[in-house]
Amino acid sequence: MATHDRGELPGNPTALTAALATGAVSAVEVVTEYQRRLRLVDDATNCVAAWNDGALEVAARLDRALANGEPVGRLHGVPFTVKDWVDVNGMPCSGGFVECRDRIPAHDATVVARMRDQGAIVLAKTAVQVDSELFGPVFNPHDGTRSPGGSSSGEGAAVGGGGSPIGIASDSGGSIRLPAAWCGAVALKPSAGRVPTTGHFPRVGERSDGRTQIGPMSSNVAALIEILDVIAGPDERDAGVAPVPFGDPSKVGIAGLRVGWSGGDATWATTPAVAQALTGSIAVLEARGATIVGEVPHDFSNALDITQRYWKRAAGASDNAEIERQLMDWDRYGTRMLQAMRDVDVVLMPATADVAPHHRPMRATDWVFMLPASLTGSPVVVLPVASDEGLPIAIQVVAHRWQDHVALAAAQAVEGSVPAL
Repeated sequence: MATHDRGELPGNPTALTAALATGAVSAVEVVTEYQRRLRLVDDATNCVAAWNDGALEVAARLDRALANGEPVGRLHGVPFTVKDWVDVNGMPCSGGFVECRDRIPAHDATVVARMRDQGAIVLAKTAVQVDSELFGPVFNPHDGTRSPGGSSSGEGAAVGGGGSPIGIASDSGGSIRLPAAWCGAVALKPSAGRVPTTGHFPRVGERSDGRTQIGPMSSNVAALIEILDVIAGPDERDAGVAPVPFGDPSKVGIAGLRVGWSGGDATWATTPAVAQALTGSIAVLEARGATIVGEVPHDFSNALDITQRYWKRAAGASDNAEIERQLMDWDRYGTRMLQAMRDVDVVLMPATADVAPHHRPMRATDWVFMLPASLTGSPVVVLPVASDEGLPIAIQVVAHRWQDHVALAAAQAVEGSVPAL
């Protein structure tokens, strides 16, 4: 049961942004339409945690500013939704915890403030986890019997179901990427240290959890590029963010790009449909002149082991000696991945082994293809490229840390050859 309902607005976020900037459509019209769409998606998926009752008032104020010739931001009037792990001033942010249901932050997270400074309008907060005690179950927008993935479950359903043009979510071991993959959204986990996590709840940081990054979801890669350019960069509050400039994806030449692939192994195999989708995506880049270098092994079993031991120590279940061993093994894994990727610019790999399963609790193995990039801090774009059983199949495009623009450019090249799903 697909929930897509595109109405009469421009069909992708970049076109929508352009139409709003010229006044071809008003912010009030856009917010009203997306409120309608998101309600339809929410009815089918239970993706919304809280609505922004003031969204239309903000939209009207922005329309008046444009009509009066006042300066407007580059995201003027664009609605967006926010995962309930990212603070929005004056709206609930519980993190999905029942004991925090009355928590109302008094400040925006840095990423939300930056979006709003550019004229974007918060539409709603979205539910976390596939089945939390506070929000209940969230369902896949393409099939109500299927899982949306977690932990950005509501965000994946909202964006993948067409109820939100832009989503802001967070990813530790795949929490942006898995919902995007199973719900059919395009998404980015930025390089570690690219985007401030100030205002993430629960609090995270470079040393407490350097894996967690905040990033965007949307329906096309161009929107991810625009949003990353808005939200990236130091904020003088997150000490883990480095002043590394965001490169220009439009200046990345696909011809000559060195491309590797990692399709799984004897332990971690994909379905034939997923394998075919990966092969087809590699062929697209090769046809554009990229050099296919070959397989880049990622030792998924070791990545899963290190991650599970991280979860164990984060839960306070490890002694000091085991914590030291886990950190040393993590360092060694990072070194091996640097060596494995030294002759490639990007690696294409599956996002998941199969399409979204029937609704069930999440398993550690659901994220196995996503864990290497979480451990190395690499940027990753998730992109739906095919379908099976009427459900999206997605790939990951992984680049070296700080080379977000290369991952985005390669993903955009593949995207241009993907038929409408």
